[in-house]
Amino acid sequence: MNSETPSTIPFETAHWDLTPGRTVLVIIDPQNDFLHLEGRYAEKGIDIEHMRRCIEPLKQLLKDVRAKNIPVVWTRHGTRGLEDGGPFMRLRPFLADGGLRQGTWGYEVYEELGPRAEDWYIEKTRLSAFFQTNLESVLRSLNADTVLITGVLTNQCVAATSKDAMFRDFKPIVIEECTGTTMPHLHDPAIEMMQVGWAEVRDLESTLSEIRQLATAK
Repeated sequence: MNSETPSTIPFETAHWDLTPGRTVLVIIDPQNDFLHLEGRYAEKGIDIEHMRRCIEPLKQLLKDVRAKNIPVVWTRHGTRGLEDGGPFMRLRPFLADGGLRQGTWGYEVYEELGPRAEDWYIEKTRLSAFFQTNLESVLRSLNADTVLITGVLTNQCVAATSKDAMFRDFKPIVIEECTGTTMPHLHDPAIEMMQVGWAEVRDLESTLSEIRQLATAK
C-alpha cells in the first residue's frame, strides 16, 4: 500500500503545452556511427537495436514538425581524436582508433532521417549538447520556450542535454519512443530520472496530436 499523500511526494510531474512559434525539436546524435548497421558501434559488435528503435518514430515526428515549420536542430558528437575527447573517449576502448571522428561518414547524420541543409547543426564533444557549443544561442535566436528532446543515448547525452536545458530555463520535453541506448536495462530508469527530476516525458502519439493542433509557424 502506498502511504504517500500529495503533500509528501517530493516532486510534481511536469507538463508543458507546446507554444506556437516557440517550440524547437532537438535530435541528439542520430549519427551513422550510432544508428547505421555499418557504423562504428555495430562494427564493433555493440547491440544497436535499442538505439535504432527511435528511427521510425523520428521519421513520423519530423514529418509533423516540418508541416508546422517547427525548427529542427541536429547535434553530432565527435572529436578529432583521443586528445580532445577527454575521459569519455578513454573510457570507450572501441573508439581508440576510430569512430565518432569529425569529418568522417560515421560522424554524419543518418541519412534515412532526412536532414536538410536549412536545419541547424550543433557540433559537440561532450555529453551535454550545451557544453561549449552554440546550442543555447541558437535556441534563443529561435525564441524557444519548449524544447522537444529526442535521440541517443537515453541515459547519457539525452539525459545530460535535457538537464542542461532546464538549467537554462527552457522547458525540456523528452519523447520516449524517440530515444534509445546501448544498454536497454538503463532506459527506463533514465526516463524515470528525467521525469521526476527536470523534464516532461511524453509519448509520441500525444506529442503528434498536440503538434497537429498548433498554428503553422511562418
